[in-house]
Parts: sequence; C-alpha cells; structure tokens
Amino acid sequence: MSVRSSLFFHGLLAFMCVVGCGGSTETLVPVGGKLLIDGQPLDGVVVTFIPEVKVKNRIGGTGTTDAAGAFTVTDLDQNKPGLPVGKYTLSYSRRRLPDGSAGPAPGTASDPGIIRVETLPTYLVSPDPKLPANQVDIPKEGNTKLELKASKKSSPALMGPG
Repeated sequence: MSVRSSLFFHGLLAFMCVVGCGGSTETLVPVGGKLLIDGQPLDGVVVTFIPEVKVKNRIGGTGTTDAAGAFTVTDLDQNKPGLPVGKYTLSYSRRRLPDGSAGPAPGTASDPGIIRVETLPTYLVSPDPKLPANQVDIPKEGNTKLELKASKKSSPALMGPG
C-alpha cells in the first residue's frame, strides 16, 4: 500500500470513528410547555431537563422561557428539538446583570464577559432529584403542554409539574 493510500485509509478510519462515536442517536420526542414562577410567567428562565443517571449517559436538554413563560426543549446530545423518552429532574436558572436587567445576549460581541448573578433560589437551581415535584416523565408521544410551577417563596416539595 502506498503512503498516500495508507494516509487516506487511516484518515477515513479516524473520520468514521469520530462521526460514529459522536452524540446519541436516540429518537427525540417533542417537549415544551409553560413555566410559572409564583403563578406568573418569567422570561429568560433556562429550564434544564437532567436525565436519570442510570439511563445511558444522556446529557439532557434545555429551553428558555419567553415573556409568556413558554419554552421548547432542545436535546443537548443531538442539538435538535425534543428529548428521548424518560424521567428527568428539572432545574431552573435565571441569570441577570447586578441591576436586574438582561443585558446583551451571553457570548455575543457586545458581551465582553459581563458578570451575571443568579436570581432564583438555590433549591430551584440545584434541585433535589428525590422530590417528585422536581421530576417529569416524558412519554413516547412527547409532551408540548407541560405546565411547570415553581416558587421563589414556597417549599420546593409543594411545587413542580402541574
């Protein structure tokens, strides 16, 4: 085998391994809904779906609420809308500038590393996965009408999917 053929073969083999060993190819189902915090919609909340650890090393997915509290989830493994079927723990985060404003979009040229602070309580940002209020099951048909409820004031055990 010539050097050129050998390099091509090994390059092709490496490429196939990288492509073949990439992210998950599990079937995704549509996931989305609405989040209310203390009964009100809140824009800019990142809703994170953390999969059960025992389920295949999934990364999970996220969606960001709009002014009406609506969100659509994107799978982080495949960078596509939806999630694989399964049980997830919910986590919420809303980072703002110290003055409370959203500021420029994170990672843009107009945001030279501006420091943002978390505006939600720790029990929403780092939820207890053992509490049923912090869990949601995504069925095989998906769910685009999730009604999530959280509170900055109340016990997390009293909140959760509606």
